[in-house]
Amino acid sequence: MSIKNINLTNPFQLSTNQTFNSAQLLSISFIFMYLTACGETEQLNSTVQLNSPQIKTNNITNTEPELTIQPLDIDLSSSPIDKQVFLGLTEHKEKAVPPCPFLSDKTALATVETDWILKRRQSSDKHCLWSKNIGFSIKVTIEPLAIAKPAKERAYNLDSPPVIKNQNEPGANPVTLHDTTWGNERAYAMTFEQNNQLVVIYITGMKTSVERLINTAKEVAAKLTDPGVATTEYKPNNDHSKLLNMCETWTEAEIEAIIGEPVQSTPGALDCKWETGSVENLKQIRVTIYSGKSYPWNELIERGEQIIKGIGERGLMETKRKRKNMPAHVLLNTLYQEKLVTITTTDTIANHKAVALTLSKNIDQRFK
Repeated sequence: MSIKNINLTNPFQLSTNQTFNSAQLLSISFIFMYLTACGETEQLNSTVQLNSPQIKTNNITNTEPELTIQPLDIDLSSSPIDKQVFLGLTEHKEKAVPPCPFLSDKTALATVETDWILKRRQSSDKHCLWSKNIGFSIKVTIEPLAIAKPAKERAYNLDSPPVIKNQNEPGANPVTLHDTTWGNERAYAMTFEQNNQLVVIYITGMKTSVERLINTAKEVAAKLTDPGVATTEYKPNNDHSKLLNMCETWTEAEIEAIIGEPVQSTPGALDCKWETGSVENLKQIRVTIYSGKSYPWNELIERGEQIIKGIGERGLMETKRKRKNMPAHVLLNTLYQEKLVTITTTDTIANHKAVALTLSKNIDQRFK
């Protein structure tokens, strides 16, 4: 039998009454294997082209993590927010901040050793703040004792628990707090209890002493007992610059509806935190303004952090593990004019990622 007797379009089909010997069978088998191999090779190459993973090159950008969380339907404030003031890009001018109802300017400023001019920046029946700028301040807060964070959890540096020293006055359980980060004990705060409240005097960036803290604490204690005891010197200053009270972004009632428990709000310079509980049971929502100039967007995206679209110039949600004094939490950072608006929510809050997204979108929608 010759090769021409084989139908090459179908090697199994032979002419009628075709017979062949073993040699012919061997030839047929060889041709069949050759044709089959050619077909399989083409199919394999086609499969590789379709299904093989793409090789990463410097010209290929990372795939953005897909958004899997959705904002919650929460009743939040819709009042406009001055974007420039909120971001700290423009000072909020007021004629003057009202006098602190429980501490005079003179005594407050005597709490620290400094030649700097410290201005009264914030004043209410719950907290008062005097400062030079963000990093140098005197803050006094009056907090409900039932939900106030204990002194041992009020570290100056998170990695250095405070040394707590008992004092004789004023109020109940008076203690001073000392930081040991740099090898020497340095007083930075004092707390005492009175009328089911915890009074906290907290110094940032300036030198104080036990004696100075106690002297300030005694005036606060006296003022809370008899409002007529301490006299506040009030001198109007038309050029006074007030730091925005970030705790006014939402009401305590709005935050309590999210957390499900009564909260304590603590304002700071371009910062506010609402919280209840402590350590592993801490529930915290926080809003803070940071510089965004050196924020490592690309590095965090490569690490798998979640990109958030549709808020600000760009957004990213970081996931943080549990640490000594803080439960696991997320930071939702949104960029505006080289400033980061950072919302922190702990995983002890139900749907904490969705809560962070909801609060960030609320701020974004209220900016004017």
